[in-house]
Amino acid sequence: MTAAMPQPRSLLFVPGNRPERFDKAAESGADFVCIDLEDAVAPDAKAEARDAVVAYLNDTAHTHVGVRINSPGTQYIDADQDALEALDMPFVMVPKVDTATELEAIRLSAPLIPVLESALAILNARDIMASERVTMALFGGGDFTADMGIPMTWDAMHHARAHLATCAVAYDVHLFDVPYIDVHDVAGGERDTERVAALGIPARAALHPKQIPAIHRALDPSEEEIADAHEIVAAYEASGGNVALHRGKLIEAPTLRAAQRVLARAGQSKGIV
Repeated sequence: MTAAMPQPRSLLFVPGNRPERFDKAAESGADFVCIDLEDAVAPDAKAEARDAVVAYLNDTAHTHVGVRINSPGTQYIDADQDALEALDMPFVMVPKVDTATELEAIRLSAPLIPVLESALAILNARDIMASERVTMALFGGGDFTADMGIPMTWDAMHHARAHLATCAVAYDVHLFDVPYIDVHDVAGGERDTERVAALGIPARAALHPKQIPAIHRALDPSEEEIADAHEIVAAYEASGGNVALHRGKLIEAPTLRAAQRVLARAGQSKGIV
């Protein structure tokens, strides 16, 4: 992702075998929509779903809709790539990526979103995110906790989230968190997303359109934060790069970078230094 562009906060999944839902998902307000050909589609429905996805993407004017293909090594991966290779998509999501070398099997030209959803993937996150083709990634918390044999709770996933967030920042990868599973608990999802943001994860996936506004509220900076960030940047620029104060506090390089990140989140910055 280029730093000059507003970064996606949300990614909404929609099953690939439910074409009647594609437009609704695309018009939900989600920054990205991912049509799922993997877990959401039973084996005997994959061919029909693949055809429906190709037909939709050939006809739609929506430019924020991508596809989750089946994982490398499965019997479906070649057919997925054959069907999708002529399409211009903002991303291709690749599930169950355990190592960086598995991405070499993906010949589609779109930016890749690997899903890190196993203990091995978390250990190899550094190499996966260092790949030239990876600009975004997704934490697959459901499969990860199943692999670990632990509950899908905040405490159980804290280490994996923190590790992925660190790797993502180090390699300039935009990280999406696992969806909040209880789609009816919108308030709980919003609180949980605020905690996710505090770890340094700037975006979240969703399973239902009604989760999107809550994700955006949790991740968008407040008007007060935006105004404060503008003041910090202006004070630094006015000082010519010398020592400056903002509300009695010294403005140093980390303070400036934090302010610029706030403005980037708000879509009001030319980039992060």
